Amino acid sequence: MSSTIQSTFCVGTYLTTRLKQIGVNQIFSVPGDYTSDFLEIVDTRSDLQRIGNCNELNAAYAADGYARVNGVGAVAITTGVGAFSTLTAIGGSYVEKIPVVLVIGTLSNTKLLTEINTGELFHHQVNTQDFNKKIFDQVTVAFERITNPLNAPAQIDAAILACLTESRPVGIEIMEDCYYMPCAAPVGNIVSIDRYEPLDVLKQMAALTPPNVYAKQIVTAVNNAAQQIYNLMAASRKPIFWVGKEFSTNYIQYLFTALQEQTNIPYVSSLLGKAVFSEDDPWFLGMYNGVFTSPVTKAAMANCDCLIGLGVWNTDLNNFGTATQAPGNPSTIFASRDMVKIGEDIYIQVSLENVLKTLMDLLTINPITPVWTQPTPPQPPALPNPANDITYDGFFTVLSSNLTPSDQVVAEIGLSSFGGSSFLQINRANGFLSQFIWAAIGWSVPAGLGASYINQTRTMIIVGDGAFKLTCQEISTMVKENRNIVIFVLNNNVYAVEQILLNPAPFKNPSAPYEAANVLQRWDYVSLLKGFSNNSPNAMSANVDTVQDFMNTMTAINNNPNALWLVNINLSDRDFPVAWLPFVNK
Repeated sequence: MSSTIQSTFCVGTYLTTRLKQIGVNQIFSVPGDYTSDFLEIVDTRSDLQRIGNCNELNAAYAADGYARVNGVGAVAITTGVGAFSTLTAIGGSYVEKIPVVLVIGTLSNTKLLTEINTGELFHHQVNTQDFNKKIFDQVTVAFERITNPLNAPAQIDAAILACLTESRPVGIEIMEDCYYMPCAAPVGNIVSIDRYEPLDVLKQMAALTPPNVYAKQIVTAVNNAAQQIYNLMAASRKPIFWVGKEFSTNYIQYLFTALQEQTNIPYVSSLLGKAVFSEDDPWFLGMYNGVFTSPVTKAAMANCDCLIGLGVWNTDLNNFGTATQAPGNPSTIFASRDMVKIGEDIYIQVSLENVLKTLMDLLTINPITPVWTQPTPPQPPALPNPANDITYDGFFTVLSSNLTPSDQVVAEIGLSSFGGSSFLQINRANGFLSQFIWAAIGWSVPAGLGASYINQTRTMIIVGDGAFKLTCQEISTMVKENRNIVIFVLNNNVYAVEQILLNPAPFKNPSAPYEAANVLQRWDYVSLLKGFSNNSPNAMSANVDTVQDFMNTMTAINNNPNALWLVNINLSDRDFPVAWLPFVNK
């Protein structure tokens, strides 16, 4: 009995086709012998562009940054040594709900059976068990190990569906002898599944005789939550919305825009929700973030009699630096993560989308009339004297005056984040990317590479010199791929944020020594770029010592829109953003 190959698809082309269908155009990678066949398929038999990274950690960070602007990202690496190197990045994507497809190439069925039966050891292997799956189970929502090409379509589809639905990473491990083996062709498209039945369907089920008990519970919870929010809004004179990242994660920014226009209630953002909406909206009052709240925002908050938290994630950074020991949820109303909490009342299984739609129905029937008038936008800070030495605050003042809606800021966590990059005015929705929960230093440079794959946008990375040292090799990939990224290295030769939180004495007394662990080796960043780029004419650099230097550099950057820039901002090791004074003076 004979059979013929019916499909033109193999496991490798099936996966690349599915990735392309869900919006992946670039896949980040590091070659390895167990993954080489797949990368060959990417190059020769797919519409994907393979981006070769300097190491696996950087590749996974780049996929994370790519997913933040394009909806989903992908990275392909080899088993064991390669996979384990991505763990930190995939962990961050999991915590911050970033959908990334991790493709791991592993040894063939033949080699695995040889290892099991003869004891022969193969490189990159930990053991003969599913060790990659065990390692990644805690930071993925699905992990499929493909050993049989006939099962591959179902397994790939299941993993990608979980990635899109849960907005979190998944792993797809493929044995090297499966890539070129034929399998069924893709059928239809993969579309994410709603976390709950549509509200109209739930209402119909709740209205049956007898009613569906669970549908009725959800409908009742949504209605009661929306009614209680409405009652508090109606009873308040000066409510303020406090918005978070869940609007962008769930793609429901349009709902808040409609709600704000319906009510004329001003709003502030959380740290994680910075620039979820364009910050040139006249009703936007700034970022509410503990001691790093601006004076203008503090003044508005002082008049607020009902803070309505929508889509804000409850983190320790929401109250950063304040004396309170309470959780990072200072709002009267808190709606997030399919839960609404109002005082002692908690409503569960209620999506933010359903609550807002129901609330807006109530507002349509009985509008409310807060006493707010449209705020007057604050004046931008005055530019510093050009002859002054460059400082943190001077850097951010000049940079903010140069940002346009076509710029995208990728901000590293550190001393420069709070009261620095967090104070920048970002005049485009989703134009500010950060990793402020997982907070892994080194994320911004490779993530900025991934985030640069968006049309009509220039990516500007702000990174401290300590964090830059972890992942700076990715500049070479930026050069190779002709990315017009701008990297500002805030160079003060120390881990300043660690020193301030440990002991701020060096920032008050110039003779006080730094903790030895926080002192960095000096680098020549201009020469570094020359080395990484092999003196490419499209790779430009600048040293900034004064405000005038920085103004001149920004002019040069704007006059060279297609160039890659590495800008060394030479700061005093005793300088710090003025917003950190509460920590320095404690």
